[in-house]
Amino acid sequence: MSGGMDDRAHSSEEAIEERVRSEIRLRIERLTSLVDGHEASMELAGFGTAAIEPLRQFLSEKAPSGIFQPRQWAIEALAAIGAKDVLVDYLAQDEHIVDPVVRHGEDAVRNTAARLVARWKTDDVFHLLLALSQKRVLPGVVDALGLFGRPEALPILERALEDDVARPAAEKALVQFGSQATEALIATVGRKRMNDDEEVPSSLRRRRAAAEILSDSPLEKGLWPKLRPLLDEGDPELVVHSAKIAAVLASDLDKKHAVAALLRVLPESPWYVKDEAAGCLEALYNLAEPLIENEIARRSEMPPLKRATDDALLTLMRLRRHVQDRR
Repeated sequence: MSGGMDDRAHSSEEAIEERVRSEIRLRIERLTSLVDGHEASMELAGFGTAAIEPLRQFLSEKAPSGIFQPRQWAIEALAAIGAKDVLVDYLAQDEHIVDPVVRHGEDAVRNTAARLVARWKTDDVFHLLLALSQKRVLPGVVDALGLFGRPEALPILERALEDDVARPAAEKALVQFGSQATEALIATVGRKRMNDDEEVPSSLRRRRAAAEILSDSPLEKGLWPKLRPLLDEGDPELVVHSAKIAAVLASDLDKKHAVAALLRVLPESPWYVKDEAAGCLEALYNLAEPLIENEIARRSEMPPLKRATDDALLTLMRLRRHVQDRR
């Protein structure tokens, strides 16, 4: 009697397991739908560990393509289940994809996997992310490294400032590091990579980004001498960022130097830098007023047509009017 009951119980368990497997297969098939694939991934996560192997197979068997969302959803489901090892194995694969559209899609999947695997703050995950960053700088990897807050990642984050795609993630990570990143940022601001007599564009982008982070950070006065040389740079953005720092940290003499530097680069600055320069001049106006008045007088001597189209003159006159209205 008991043997029959055991057999029926066993059969019932097998039936339940088969039904679960069937339900998981149905949702795996739905993953490829751009309409309800995301919903299917959330449902798969609800099946727990039973869904790990089907999801792993989905990742390994479904070839990368420009339509990357189904693979992203599979990654999200695996992370929700807690399948760290599967995510690590996926990221450790060294796939060389020639087609740029397919590579872009798979990069999106790898970015998602990197961000999600960073919830496990373990040495193996950190060193995997470091190794990945040596091959290619992806925003998701940069984001993930920033979440660890470990100084070994700082050189990677600095290098990522040169990359147009990864730069926002690197900036965010470096801001999160706070004062731990200050010395590294000061060093990178002063480090140029030259091509003959010109700075390499990526080097200039890195230095601008680092200078902007520093200008928005609380810094100790003792750091100003290391940043003072930026006032003599030819690049308007570097000058504006260093002048913002000078307005807070520098002596009156160096503040006047900052004003002169801003007036020097103002004519060649793009509009968005002109606006920042005007804001900085306003902050320094008590010291800057004589120099600004001299510059307005000098530029006002130009022929009428040239004077009417001189953006630097117009910026300074607007600034003077704004300050006078506030007084």
